[in-house]
Amino acid sequence: MSGIEYLRKLLTGELPPSGMVQLLGLKLVEVSEGRAVFAIQPDEHHYNGLGIAHGGLAATLLDSALGCAINSMMPAGKTFTTLEMKVNYVRPIRGERGELRCEANVIHAGGRVATAEGRIIDEDGKLYAHGTATCILFRP
Repeated sequence: MSGIEYLRKLLTGELPPSGMVQLLGLKLVEVSEGRAVFAIQPDEHHYNGLGIAHGGLAATLLDSALGCAINSMMPAGKTFTTLEMKVNYVRPIRGERGELRCEANVIHAGGRVATAEGRIIDEDGKLYAHGTATCILFRP
């Protein structure tokens, strides 16, 4: 099936989410061609020793949304992997901020390379982190 078909099945619950998505409590909440949105309610399970969410939470949230945005553009049989990812941390993530969303959009999807950008925001649109990914596309 195509990437968008796969993601729509994840969204409706016809297919189970990946282990990492389940482990961290990420939720795919929106998908369309070239776009994916994940949500998370951070809590103390995501915290580091400083009492804020570990930077890996934001990185994984971005990686998931960026990858799914790119996957939404993939035809059946075409896969990809991340070549490079850049994360910019803007402010600390804490549970009392409420649910966060990571909105990712494809910038370019060519024959061999795809790029996407994403932003982690709260319900008021306040920015917590943003990033980009470059992926290589291939047929297995």
